[in-house]
Amino acid sequence: MLRLFVVLLLVSRVVALEDYDDVVPRIASSLGTIVISTIDGQLRALNTGTGDTRWTIQGDPVLRAPRTVKQGFTFLPNPQDGSLYTLKEGILKRLPLNIPALVHASPLKSTDGVLYAGSKKDIWLEIDPLTGSKVETLSASSDKVCPVKHHNGVFVGRTEYRITMFDTKNRGKTWNTTFSDYSAHLLPANNDYPYRHYVSHGNIVTVGSQGEIIWERDFGQPIVAMYLLQDDGLHKLHFTLMGGETMENMIKSALTPGGKNDLLVDMEASSKTTSPQNALFATLYVGESAFGLYAMDVLVDKHTITYAPKYLGPPLLEGPSPIALSEEEKAKFIPPSRPIITIDVPAITHKTTDGEFLLLGYHERPMVDLGAILPIRFSNTPSFPHIVYKPDDSDSKQVALSRMETLENSLVGMLLEIYIHHPVAFFSALFTLLALAVTVVWMCGKQSGVALVTGEARSAQTSRQSNSATNWVFTRNEEVEDGWMKVGKLLYNPSEILGRGCEGTVVYRGKFDGRDVAVKRVVSEFVRLVDREADLLRESDAHPNVIRYFCMESDSQFRYLALELCVASLNDYVHESAVREKIAIDPTELLHQATEGLAHLHIMQIVHRDMKPQNVLLSTAGARGVRAVISDFGLCKRVQPGRHSLSKRSGLAGTDGWIAPEALTSQSTSFPVDVFSLGCIFYYVLSDGNHPFGDSLHRQTNIINGDYVLREIKEDVNVSVSLIESMIQKVPADRPSIQCVLAHPFFWEPERRLQFFGDVSDRIEKEDDSSTVVRRLERNARTIVEGNWRNNICGPLAADLRKFRTYKGHSVRDLLRAMRNKKHHYRELPEEVRTSLGKIPEEFLYYFTSRFPLLLLHTYIAMEWCADEAIFKGYYPNEIRTRIASMKEEDELLRKMNAENIDSEEWVRGHIVVKSKTSAKA
Repeated sequence: MLRLFVVLLLVSRVVALEDYDDVVPRIASSLGTIVISTIDGQLRALNTGTGDTRWTIQGDPVLRAPRTVKQGFTFLPNPQDGSLYTLKEGILKRLPLNIPALVHASPLKSTDGVLYAGSKKDIWLEIDPLTGSKVETLSASSDKVCPVKHHNGVFVGRTEYRITMFDTKNRGKTWNTTFSDYSAHLLPANNDYPYRHYVSHGNIVTVGSQGEIIWERDFGQPIVAMYLLQDDGLHKLHFTLMGGETMENMIKSALTPGGKNDLLVDMEASSKTTSPQNALFATLYVGESAFGLYAMDVLVDKHTITYAPKYLGPPLLEGPSPIALSEEEKAKFIPPSRPIITIDVPAITHKTTDGEFLLLGYHERPMVDLGAILPIRFSNTPSFPHIVYKPDDSDSKQVALSRMETLENSLVGMLLEIYIHHPVAFFSALFTLLALAVTVVWMCGKQSGVALVTGEARSAQTSRQSNSATNWVFTRNEEVEDGWMKVGKLLYNPSEILGRGCEGTVVYRGKFDGRDVAVKRVVSEFVRLVDREADLLRESDAHPNVIRYFCMESDSQFRYLALELCVASLNDYVHESAVREKIAIDPTELLHQATEGLAHLHIMQIVHRDMKPQNVLLSTAGARGVRAVISDFGLCKRVQPGRHSLSKRSGLAGTDGWIAPEALTSQSTSFPVDVFSLGCIFYYVLSDGNHPFGDSLHRQTNIINGDYVLREIKEDVNVSVSLIESMIQKVPADRPSIQCVLAHPFFWEPERRLQFFGDVSDRIEKEDDSSTVVRRLERNARTIVEGNWRNNICGPLAADLRKFRTYKGHSVRDLLRAMRNKKHHYRELPEEVRTSLGKIPEEFLYYFTSRFPLLLLHTYIAMEWCADEAIFKGYYPNEIRTRIASMKEEDELLRKMNAENIDSEEWVRGHIVVKSKTSAKA
């Protein structure tokens, strides 16, 4: 009866409003159908009174953005209006322009070097309002010129915006997203729509005019828009987005027996009050869907945990005095606040290789970041006018567009917009800028000329042997021609940034003594770290695979290191085909050079502690051609004489995803941490950018647990996988030294591999079958030779082998003998056999190793027994010779014991009789 009464009341209202403005649609007559849009692209028509679904249309997702965050330069779009939020240094900030505005203004370039390219696509859908079926689709590419409206058909406009961003300072970083929106009319301020809608994720609660709950539904996907479906199209419906816990609390409060059964009154009171006890607070909810990460403005209560940016230390300048406001002005301009709950999050939901992290959940509403994304130029034509409906005198509220449809065409217009809507923030920022300007002018006047500062740092030109304190001369940072800056003997260009590091470190293109260099600028607060890095570079840069150090200069704020200028990093080499085309060098050779550089550091007792692809640079300077050089010595430490590891006080160092497990578990660390990281780099290069411990989200956990996968290597699989697997072992003692890595057959050229096979065959030619070395070589022989190696070679070679001597098909020794003989008598072989074997050494070697892929690795491990012999000393490092020497001692002791046991036994007709000591004496 109540529902019938409501329907009759609505019909009467329709009759009363027949003479309302002709532009205003007949709202009351269409209350039977509302349409909701969810993030997955569904348009769902619902019965307004019951919430039952009438029909569903599946379209393209409203938002398509990168789902995983692997690298920095990260943006989060709002699926409601296309607003953009940027993630930088763990803090979210809102950009002043949304996606439609950026598309309208593109192509453009922002002040921070980001290029924007956008496109827009419009289509019209003719929908049957009763069934939801698509009657017709019209677009610019359609054949029809004018649409023919079918009976009861409703036209709905849909616009798809696509924006792509390119970082000119780092060509490897791009980001793109697609945002779709439906064109809709606006309801007037004094409309008679009787319901309020409250939404949390995919859950929607509809409330009547008296505060009673009409219906509740859960659609499983975030709701981004609501419309009224009428004859002339869609009409935008206002709804309130709330946190899940907040909505549950409101519903429980409304439905509690004896409590206030008036949900609307609770909502209205919460939105107006300034008391933290029952106020609703605006937050930014960061979520994840199947179509990417997103961010939406959501209201929450005091019980909802909100993430706040970490406290980054005291302000460098004293802030402005508080602005004196009356109580009425405070209530008008200052929103309600509440204490922020700070918690320790056990795991980071998304983490990039650049060190950025992102937590899913409710965040403090970010400020507008004008400086980071403010375009250098604006479009001369306004994109959309800002529309505000003026209410009647009886209405106390203004209803404005929920979506901002304007783009001011000047910086002055934007500042005026901020002044009008955010006066408190505007004046605070203005006073802060004035105070900063006065302070800078004062400091420049005070520090003019040359200042002599006594510090604990040592000059770049001072001898390493000097232990006395040194007086640093801080030179003024002077500007020279073409925007270059001069510090002492160094010149650098602030506009040419080659890279950025942690703690404010920036690398610029510069010049020193007439040569191009990379200038690394470090904040003076880290003076001891900079001096230590300079000392280590000065001692180790004589090696061709360690980055060259030239000099160090200083001013009142920074230290400047002049380093060898490189053309790319190993990370660029893996991911950018243009770099690989420019730098023509084999990946194995690059890895060998990087290993040589790291081996040089280890010889000098230096542990790098931050090995990763970004810290292996590629240089083309000099006559050596392309060189891989080890760089970034900021975290390096020297192992003190008489010790074998670094102290635990050294702390955790390195980059997530490349840190050895013992460093993560607070164990003492030493050279094996670099071997572990280098093993990860090996796989990263050989697998075209994959990591042995999986994606960035689970990488650190997999490293601690020792869970790795080595499946993406395509060439020389067994040899390379064997080396990498040994390098990334969980236990540091199980990893090879850097010298063992260098000596591994992975780095051997085909000629050296073939020579090794020949030397082995010569060594075991006359060896007894029962000898230790032959037994080691023939262990698991059938697996090595694929059952019978004679069955796996071509017919001409098999026939030629039968002419001269007998070979055992299950013997590794005989296979090596056959290889040696055919190599020595290669010119005497029939033409047919030489064609099958190919040219020496590459094709000849490949003929056998492709048929017997385990042969090289098996032979190398077996012949470790002879590592101390002169012919094999060049194949094995000292570490293996030391280990084998102890094994030989144990083997010799066991052999003597067996010989003694045989002497003490008497064989009588197949039975063993142990002689007693008495009989032995007799």
